Amino acid sequence: MMKILLVEDEGLVALYLKKILVEHGFNDVLVARNGEEAISKVDESSPDLLLMDIRLGKGINGIEAVKQINSNKKIPVIYITASTDEHTHKEALDTNPLAILSKPIEPDELKDMIDDYFDGYKIN
Repeated sequence: MMKILLVEDEGLVALYLKKILVEHGFNDVLVARNGEEAISKVDESSPDLLLMDIRLGKGINGIEAVKQINSNKKIPVIYITASTDEHTHKEALDTNPLAILSKPIEPDELKDMIDDYFDGYKIN
C-alpha cells in the first residue's frame, strides 16, 4: 500500500485532502502541519509520496522542506498551492516535482496524477 505524507497547515484543507485520498483508495495517509514536522515524519515513516503545500505559515515553507528531505531521501512530491507567483513556481520546479496543483484541488485530478505516476500500482 502506498504511504502518502500530506503537508498542509490549514486544518480544514488537510481534512478535505485526506478525505479525498482515502475515498480514492489511498488509506495510509499521514498529515504534517509544517515543514519541520514533515521532515521528522519522513524520517520516521518513509512515505512513498509527498503532497506538499508550498506556503506553510510559520517556519520553513514547503519548498525548503522538500529541499531538506531531498538531501537525504528522494521522495516524489506533488506541490499544492494557492499562489500564482511566478518566482515561487520557478523555485518549486527547481526541486523536480511530479506536478504543481493549484487550489482548490480537483479530487479526480489529484487521484489521476498519483495513479499516472505510479501506473495505478499501490506500493506495498
